Amino acid sequence: MMLNRQVFLVVAWAFVLALTVACATEEGPIGAEVAHGQLVGTDGATIGDFTFAQGVGGLLLYVEVEGLTPGGHGIHLHSVGACSPDFKASAGHIDTVDKPHGLLNPDGVHDGDLPNIYAAADGTAKAEIFTTLVELETLLDDDGSAVVIHAQPDDHVTQPIGGAGDRVGCGVIEKS
Repeated sequence: MMLNRQVFLVVAWAFVLALTVACATEEGPIGAEVAHGQLVGTDGATIGDFTFAQGVGGLLLYVEVEGLTPGGHGIHLHSVGACSPDFKASAGHIDTVDKPHGLLNPDGVHDGDLPNIYAAADGTAKAEIFTTLVELETLLDDDGSAVVIHAQPDDHVTQPIGGAGDRVGCGVIEKS
């Protein structure tokens, strides 16, 4: 019974993803509000880009990046749309609900938490991440927001950043 439910969920998700791709335009899915940005590495060089599309049920983030060490990397939404110097200008994670960090934290989760991304042996990573924790409108507030990639994977519990380590990539979120 559990396997049938899992198969159903996978097929349903694949259908939704295919429908989203089929309805996509250069601006993103038809009718979706869209934002984007470029990711830079610690040396200031462009290492990738990302796009957000606001849907009825949540926010879809597509990220493509190169130059990472192989393996897992924490990725979070930070509360200020600035990256320099050394990516600290992006401040902490978005947290409009006053909850601790971590998707698996028993005390709750804050808005800027996302699942890890994984870089292949050549340092490239592509990911689609869906979140219901934040809306595009929140990311595009008066001081903006940023996408930050960390050197290590996030354990989704440990405070303050789940052991994800140094910030190795940052990009300011801009309305398309």
